[in-house]
Amino acid sequence: MLTKPDDDQDTKITAIQKAVRLLQAIVSADQPPALADLSEQVALPKPTVHRLLLQLEEVGFVQRDLSGRAYTVGATWLRLSVDALAVRARQPIVHGIMQRLVDTVRESCNLAVLQNQEVLYLERVECDWPLRVQLHAGSRVPIHATASGKLLIAQMSEKNRKALLRSVRREKFTDNTIVDLDQMEEECRIIRENDLSINKEEYHRGLIGVAVPVRRADNSVIATLSIHAPSFRMSVETALSYVPLLKKSAAEIVAELGL
Repeated sequence: MLTKPDDDQDTKITAIQKAVRLLQAIVSADQPPALADLSEQVALPKPTVHRLLLQLEEVGFVQRDLSGRAYTVGATWLRLSVDALAVRARQPIVHGIMQRLVDTVRESCNLAVLQNQEVLYLERVECDWPLRVQLHAGSRVPIHATASGKLLIAQMSEKNRKALLRSVRREKFTDNTIVDLDQMEEECRIIRENDLSINKEEYHRGLIGVAVPVRRADNSVIATLSIHAPSFRMSVETALSYVPLLKKSAAEIVAELGL
């Protein structure tokens, strides 16, 4: 918790600095914080915090939760965050890290985040095999039927995860696609336990994928790094053998992004 500044110190804090402190408090909270909680955490008077929250709400940086009494990340903030991360992900050094991984495993590689109930590819490096899945940076894939999507939702609380999965169309793309919520909950438990996610022909028949988390210094998962390939070229066992390389590349990307 931040110590409460004296009146003289408080007058020296700009509105932007106060807003940034509020945003940091909201994003670091386990559950959406209420006005009183935020006032205490950022050591600012309730009227000041309330005024700033109203201004941030107007521009979409924060929004009320379902109860209407607590605050969470707004749509504008989410879009800017993803856009900023996408800009950094397209930098030559990040692309180079992914290219080295592709050169080693000889399969396509994706850096992805969760946005608008889908998996968004921030950056992608293709392998040189004639037969491959043709996607590109900016492509979107389902959260429930991909290694990256399952890994990202596995990090959510059970309540938020089930609410998200209930709100999307859980299409059964293949016989292996998990659409039952209880089965998905067990899958997410295994993902958290193993710190990786596998796609066993769940989105496309004959396509195998594996994803690992991209973590910030505070250990929170902000993205995934994954590879996928036709099953005749890459078995699940082979995909799992690449996990150490994937995690090494993920750590290099985190360092390069300054996270």
